Amino acid sequence: MIGPQTKTLLRYDVPQGREDPMAKKRKKLKSVQNGAAAGPEGSKSADEKKITPSKMDPAERKKARSDGIVMTVYPAILGVIFGFASLQLFGTGVSGEGSTGMVYPWYFVMILVIGFSFYIQKFTYPFLKIKVEEFKAKDWLYVEFIAIDLWLVSWTLLLN
Repeated sequence: MIGPQTKTLLRYDVPQGREDPMAKKRKKLKSVQNGAAAGPEGSKSADEKKITPSKMDPAERKKARSDGIVMTVYPAILGVIFGFASLQLFGTGVSGEGSTGMVYPWYFVMILVIGFSFYIQKFTYPFLKIKVEEFKAKDWLYVEFIAIDLWLVSWTLLLN
């Protein structure tokens, strides 16, 4: 026998505070229909609010692509050069293991590589016709990650 309490438990209601996924679609459809019914003034204001992506002409697109390639290859080459330099200057980076150069811990060497690679890239990119002034934090993190990653990989391979 099903009582009134059991009936409420068997119902498949949406918990309070949550909307039915279809309700969002219906609201959106209703708002679009209301915007169309408002006339050309309503649709014009909606068009003004839309942000259109900037269109680049083929020359700008080609320049952006070549800059991207240079911004990838140049830090990679720097990282490999720093890997060879680290082996010659700092050896293994561990004292007492037959290190050939100055004995500094690896994390100190990494901080040096980060600093030197940043300043080398900052001052050599203008010679490669890349506008450093337009770099954002994301761009600097990208090129530094590539340089540090290739430095660490090449130094590790040379140590083995």
